[in-house]
Amino acid sequence: MELLVTIAYFCLVWLIFYRFRLMRFNLFWKFVVFGLYAAAALTEVIVLGQTTPYSKEMVVERVVIRLAPEFGGLVAEVHAKPNEPMAKGDPIFSMDASPWKEKLLEAKGALASAEQQQSAVEAELAAAQRKLDDAVRLVPKQMMAAQELDIRGDRVDQLKAQISGIQSQQQSLKAELDEASYNLDHATIVAPADGYLVDLVLRPGAFIRLKQPVANFVSTEEVYLAASIDQRATQWIRPGDLAHFALSMYPGRIFKARVDSVVWASGRAQLQASGVLPTEQNLGPSRTFFVKLVPEGDFTQTPLEFGASGLTAIFTDKAVDLVKVLRMIEIQSESLLN
Repeated sequence: MELLVTIAYFCLVWLIFYRFRLMRFNLFWKFVVFGLYAAAALTEVIVLGQTTPYSKEMVVERVVIRLAPEFGGLVAEVHAKPNEPMAKGDPIFSMDASPWKEKLLEAKGALASAEQQQSAVEAELAAAQRKLDDAVRLVPKQMMAAQELDIRGDRVDQLKAQISGIQSQQQSLKAELDEASYNLDHATIVAPADGYLVDLVLRPGAFIRLKQPVANFVSTEEVYLAASIDQRATQWIRPGDLAHFALSMYPGRIFKARVDSVVWASGRAQLQASGVLPTEQNLGPSRTFFVKLVPEGDFTQTPLEFGASGLTAIFTDKAVDLVKVLRMIEIQSESLLN
């Protein structure tokens, strides 16, 4: 845009002073011509650049969710296809759950057997406790041998230890039962939100490791714009400021958005923890900050596709109406010529 304006300006100068010779291109007019050009350039850099920040590096962003199964194994069935709209809860693919069905049945059977065994031992313990109580009552009266008290006491202790072991076994079996039930309930991976799959290449019979990411799911429930803005132009940006943006995929169309926030951080300035002292090579000064914009309006006919790029202009409360109009003209022309 700046190049086209410059060419148009000097073409006009050529027409006035050389082609039609309407005026003599003397020293005075030379100062006027180049002075106006310098003033326009300074206005672009200082006034427009700082009160209506402008960026040609803007992309449409969405939340991407990595999908992974709860357990490793074979893929039994694939229900979804890439790049097709899905609703939250729609099945994507199912894992082979037969091993967990077997474990569930085994755990239920073992748990029932352990409960029966505990009941039998508890009945035996009750009888042994009664015998011990008799010994405690009769031994002092010398109506029973003293060694019988020790024998019956040891038997009670053995039965109590046996019950404790059975209860520990039951806890382990319940944990196995819960794990098998959980994995069976999550054998089918479903859409975590409204959206679509990008790169699902799974096929029935494929082997997946535990928690191995196998697909990327793009949520369509939330969309925002990320624009790279020169640091010199971010000082007046505030949440709620109006912004206009254009996308390369829709030439000539201008849309509205609002500033959500400025990301006051830069990855180039981040230092990694190490045993080496930082040097000037470790510092990478960044020239820009990212600004998050929330689009406004109905985009049914012009969907904001994930990754679409374009340009944007932000109108801060420091910008006067004339400057806003100039920036609107610029972004409109850039959109047409993009």
